[in-house]
Amino acid sequence: MTIDELYKAFNDIEFQATRILKSRNLDREHLSRFNERTEEIRRQLVSMRLQGAIHDTMNELKMIDEEYLPKLSFGRKVWNILLFGQHKKRFQTKGQLRYFMEEVSMRKQLFMYAKGELKED
Repeated sequence: MTIDELYKAFNDIEFQATRILKSRNLDREHLSRFNERTEEIRRQLVSMRLQGAIHDTMNELKMIDEEYLPKLSFGRKVWNILLFGQHKKRFQTKGQLRYFMEEVSMRKQLFMYAKGELKED
């Protein structure tokens, strides 16, 4: 991947992340494409061996778990039984959305920082 392609990929990731973060509900297809694209860029940045902190962070970064489900505590399980399963659905939906938004936001910030570091060099 050339430097120009890498900058285009950074811009693409920023656009996709902004689109996901602004949407009210989560589109799994967009999330999947975002996840694949970030992994592709992450591998490229790891192979470039940037400065220490960026390289270490990129090396440790894992893909977004697209099958993530938040765990229910004992209290939530009891509450779920009392509400005939309605609480679990709302809790898991909100928990998934929170997890995905945090992961997308973190990756957007990380890649924008890496893009800024490439400009300085």
